[in-house]
Amino acid sequence: MKKILLFLSIALLGTTAIHAQQKVIPLYDGPAPGSESWTWNEAENDNNSWQTKVVYNVSKPTLTVFQPEAGKANGTAVIICPGGAFYALSINSEGFDVAKWLVQKGVTCFVLKYRLVRCSTNDPAAEVAGKMGTKEFEEETGKVIPLSIADGRAAIVYVRKHAAEYNLSTDRIGIMGFSAGGTVAASTSFGYSKENKPDFTVPVYPFFPKEMQGTMAADAAPMFIVAASDDQLGLAPHSVDLYTKWISSKKEAELHMYAKGGHGFGMKPQNLPSDQWIERFGDWLNMRGLLKKPAFNPAYALYQKKEFVFAEGKTLPYRILYPENYDKTKKYPLLLFLHGAGERGKDNEKQLTHGAKLMLTEQNRKNFPAIIIFPQCPEESFWASSKIDRTVQPVKFELDYSGEGNWPLLAANELVKKIMTEEAVDASRVYITGLSMGGMGTFESVYRYPNLYAAALPICGGGDVKSYDKRVKKTAFWVFHGAADAVVNVSLSREMVDKLKAIKAEVKYSEYPGVNHNSWDNAFAEPDYLGWMLLHKRKK
Repeated sequence: MKKILLFLSIALLGTTAIHAQQKVIPLYDGPAPGSESWTWNEAENDNNSWQTKVVYNVSKPTLTVFQPEAGKANGTAVIICPGGAFYALSINSEGFDVAKWLVQKGVTCFVLKYRLVRCSTNDPAAEVAGKMGTKEFEEETGKVIPLSIADGRAAIVYVRKHAAEYNLSTDRIGIMGFSAGGTVAASTSFGYSKENKPDFTVPVYPFFPKEMQGTMAADAAPMFIVAASDDQLGLAPHSVDLYTKWISSKKEAELHMYAKGGHGFGMKPQNLPSDQWIERFGDWLNMRGLLKKPAFNPAYALYQKKEFVFAEGKTLPYRILYPENYDKTKKYPLLLFLHGAGERGKDNEKQLTHGAKLMLTEQNRKNFPAIIIFPQCPEESFWASSKIDRTVQPVKFELDYSGEGNWPLLAANELVKKIMTEEAVDASRVYITGLSMGGMGTFESVYRYPNLYAAALPICGGGDVKSYDKRVKKTAFWVFHGAADAVVNVSLSREMVDKLKAIKAEVKYSEYPGVNHNSWDNAFAEPDYLGWMLLHKRKK
């Protein structure tokens, strides 16, 4: 008996831990607009006539995030709105359980707790049963429905705005809702803006009478609709009307109307064909290509794709990220990022593999607004001027600045100068960083352009120690390297740091014990990586 109790305790702790790991995000920065005076707290009920866990008294809307395992996200997101007559949310069978199924398909899910009618008891199911069909019910829900719909629209805005953080495509954000949640989801298909338009909508046995349907826009998104003919609330015609409206307007829609299933089946197994509705939804997503990873990481769509013609036959692809709400009447810092050898090419994408995501986080976009440039070095070339012997480990590099310099490196620096003249750049706050081959390019760029950069952050790189002299003293350095680097010997950074100290340049050095070549992971994790850089201004 003790063993059984111990097993159950461990299982319960495991279940609690799973729920605790989910990130919960407030939907609004402050009080929700339109309900600023609501002060009550949400609560849960496990013992009710609906025979499922419900959440009620939601006054502060939130999103609970369910993310696929690392590397499995496909760029598609679904906002899930549970139902419950606007008095409660069937949080498991119409929320969390749906999210867990979709996450296995690589879909990132956001379960929305939208605003609800305030319950006067701790049993919202009983209150709904006692009030449904009465004038009181209509008055109470009539006041809250517009707020719930506003929460659905705000959820789409939030997910689209934060798409980069979750590796999402901004054009693959859908919303799904059950019953009352179906009202929220379906309503977002009308009267939307560019920011809150859903890319697909999934109303499941929704309450959505014709009088709630607005005017269809020419670019209305595809819709997947599910219901049962024997819906106890008589809502099946609502789904049929919605489907008819879509196809009569020659818009894409798919309707699954099951003979049996009732109302509120969600993810509850009933040994009926309606149990398979989620599989059919998965088929629909797959048919539309929404379960496949896009060829290009959707998180990086904010980096605009451009080219810089340096000379005849020498064109440098690059990506550029502008600050949020870019204002040309202001002045912004500029950062040049040089990638490693593995990201060379001409696709104008691979150079964003490392470092680009760091610049896209909400915190960094807000606290460190800057213009970011990611050029791409051609496959056959290198940033730095060096002789390489790959027959030994670590690889042997001989850096030599006596010649003219490789054209991609010169082009990258000339691109910086060009953008400084064309964009709103603070000339005293221009910076450079790079990793591996790009770390070497960082050292060489400062040598060849000694009056350009206020700070340089070379990662697992190296330089021509014999050439470095006092001309680089106008630039502050923070150098990073892994002590166990098997590709670029840590001695290359150590020697450069010693030289910088010898010429009395400002230098900071971070060496990571036991870390191999990917020391950029440690560098980017430094809490002051961007802050230290942006504190520096070019010395006159």
